[in-house]
Amino acid sequence: MTDEPETDPAELADAVLTMHGRLRRSLLASKSDDVTASQTAALGRLLRYGPATVADLARAEGVRPQSMGATVQALVDLGLAERQADPTDGRRSFVSATEAGRSAREAAWAARNRELTERLAAVPEADRRVVARAMEVLGPVVGP
Repeated sequence: MTDEPETDPAELADAVLTMHGRLRRSLLASKSDDVTASQTAALGRLLRYGPATVADLARAEGVRPQSMGATVQALVDLGLAERQADPTDGRRSFVSATEAGRSAREAAWAARNRELTERLAAVPEADRRVVARAMEVLGPVVGP
């Protein structure tokens, strides 16, 4: 038994979400490409799950179809995605990532990974072990 007070799950949830936001924003601030966060998210979804309609992407990302339409158009204009007509329904199209999109996403991921690696290297080893343990603990919280 310890004398430490019990950790409030609601306070911990708030702290985790706040840190997630701060980490995400700080890494986005150091990025060097012109792809926005919403474009990166849509491109990542296309690369993970394959071609999708704009409506499907909007639903998955929790945004309006009009907003996702603008995001997809920007990706198409950048050559990172392409539209293909649905062979069974001429009224809709599927969006898929291009090879340039895959390369851009991999380069952006590698750059963020390098940046975070440098930051973590400056943290004392004992604290890095705490971070590693936190990753183990958070695994089941977020699921597969």
